[in-house]
Amino acid sequence: MDVAFPDYDYDADLLSSSDQHKTDLFLFNSSQNLVRARGVSQTLETPLSAKTFQHDVQRVFDAEKMKGIDKPILVGAIPFDLDQPCHLLAPKWSERVKPFSANFPAFKDKDFAHHVLSHSFTPDHNSFVKMIEEALVTLRHDDLKKIVLSKTLDLTLDKSVDIPRLLTNIMGQNPNAYHFSVPLETGILIGASPELLIRKEGNTLFSNPLAGSAKRSKDQQEDRRISQALLQSKKDQYEHRIVVDAIRRALIPMVQSMKLEDQPSLISTPTMWHLSTQIEAILANDSEMSIFDVIKQLHPTPAMCGTPTGLAHDHIAALEPHQRGFFSGLVGWCDAQGNGEWAIAIRCAEVASNKVRLFAGAGVVPDSCVESEWRETSAKMQTMINAFGIKDFNNDN
Repeated sequence: MDVAFPDYDYDADLLSSSDQHKTDLFLFNSSQNLVRARGVSQTLETPLSAKTFQHDVQRVFDAEKMKGIDKPILVGAIPFDLDQPCHLLAPKWSERVKPFSANFPAFKDKDFAHHVLSHSFTPDHNSFVKMIEEALVTLRHDDLKKIVLSKTLDLTLDKSVDIPRLLTNIMGQNPNAYHFSVPLETGILIGASPELLIRKEGNTLFSNPLAGSAKRSKDQQEDRRISQALLQSKKDQYEHRIVVDAIRRALIPMVQSMKLEDQPSLISTPTMWHLSTQIEAILANDSEMSIFDVIKQLHPTPAMCGTPTGLAHDHIAALEPHQRGFFSGLVGWCDAQGNGEWAIAIRCAEVASNKVRLFAGAGVVPDSCVESEWRETSAKMQTMINAFGIKDFNNDN
């Protein structure tokens, strides 16, 4: 893999002419790296929780080196449930280059628009309300402190989605996100996640957990009021602290030092405000941990699952009527030295022709309001609804 980090021109080079209308391109773009890959040399579906996982990873890397690949790489997706199969690929071609800057040009393709022919939520509104109410009863009478519950939205659009144009629009509308496009067996997982689970560079680890959210307003004064209310919200501060404390506890046995902010800061996407904490930690000098070892200790965080993790996971399985699959799992890449970068698979969609599935979750704590959780999940879906150029659809209904 070439790591020369050449410069790219966004308009000309994001998707070359040979990429147009193709759906086998893996892409991961962050503030640190742009990784692109194509083709399949080997696949790895071993669940991350399996005892053989690291052995299987090493076997893939060794085989790639035998083929003459000096710097092999694995790319793909890891599911929410680590007992389920991964979708990791050793590509035939890959490159890691300088990332596209945050100064993306505005998306000016006026013809990129879709209309919704039909839609369905799982669970529907009434079932969602009952699910949250049942979770709130459990929170009051059990050891459960927080649970993240979600819904999906299935859309049938008026035409097949042009994936390269969709990806360009996603990046243009969400310039500061972790952009990704992951070919799956049944379609494409594509999106703009605001949240980094882990990046590993040598012995240095970086994480940026988000928890506590509020829908933005187009009115600047109201938007400022919303952001400040989020900073002062006891419910959201509590939810955020649960996530940060869980990551800190998971990292302590692995690292020799750690830096993190005392109080969360605000970050924004075009549709949402989030509470954010930056974490940096240093592994022991003799550590041989790969990024996958770290992921096993961190994922799923309370931001995607709840706390205590095992109890929340069991309640999610009992309450949610849908399988999450790769939603709220991870997307990213890893090299043979154990370095890599993995973002949480949120603000994304699975796309197959004109069929689209969106996903969003909300953290439920004892002070949660049922209708607020429905509105929050709908607001989080708006990032991708906007990216499809859908103008005539109200996803609150």
